[in-house]
Amino acid sequence: MSEGECSSQTSLDYRRPDLQHQAPDSCSPTQEQKLKEAQLILDQWAWSLQSLPKGSVCPEEDVSAVLQELEKQWKKGRLPNMLPVLEFIMWSLIQDQSQQGYVPQLWLRSKQKFENGADIILDPKTANPDLILSSDRKRVKMNTIIESVHNPRDKCCRKPHKYDGWQCVLGTEGFTSGRHYWEVGVKGKTEWRIGVVKESAEHRVSIALNTQTGYWILHLQLGVLMAVTTPVCKLPQSIPSRVGVYLDIEEGQLSFYDVKRRCHIYTFNDSFTEKVYPLFGTVETDREIIIKDF
Repeated sequence: MSEGECSSQTSLDYRRPDLQHQAPDSCSPTQEQKLKEAQLILDQWAWSLQSLPKGSVCPEEDVSAVLQELEKQWKKGRLPNMLPVLEFIMWSLIQDQSQQGYVPQLWLRSKQKFENGADIILDPKTANPDLILSSDRKRVKMNTIIESVHNPRDKCCRKPHKYDGWQCVLGTEGFTSGRHYWEVGVKGKTEWRIGVVKESAEHRVSIALNTQTGYWILHLQLGVLMAVTTPVCKLPQSIPSRVGVYLDIEEGQLSFYDVKRRCHIYTFNDSFTEKVYPLFGTVETDREIIIKDF
């Protein structure tokens, strides 16, 4: 999904014509060949689910229906970046599966050979002075504002790597290659920012945090979920309580998922030409953003 296009995947329902992708006007011979190969693979895989033993993939019939619908839309050219959706579906299918050797377990073992969940630790050197980080640096919330003769920003607001206006903090580790996945707990929160930012991006209060300034962010504000593109893309999904973030540097994709509902929210497609860092932001004092361990 390209920047500025809203995802229709609250329940992975692609039947709404106002939210469907349009097929590209033209493709090169190489692209056409790749498209045909991908269509064939997906067609065979989706329909073969019906012949697998009961419980080998997922007991719910709606999963098979979703995959068949994905295959149909792929043939129509409306899903040019379907891989993040399929990867997340397969990740979801392995939950609560005990038998070995079926499709979900085989897929999981092959994925674990080259990628693991990212261990995100918050970096206090980048944190806005109004934020409070937990001792293990896995949780963050905004400090309760107390009037004082001391200004907590006096020695902080001009440091180039510290946020002096936006209530944000970065992860300590940045990424320049590979695939990385992490999850963030935001249950009950009414405002948050989750995403990545390029290393050279400004941290000052005067800039906008969007794709033009080097920020790829999913933002919840006043009950509205949005991808901070230019212009902003408001999303129709229900508010997630746990957000999955999947970053693929080489493919130029940053995807967000509703972990509990097991559905795709939005994918940014861009070129990550320099190191990017996980970003987290909140203005709430009573509920924390929580980085989940695996």
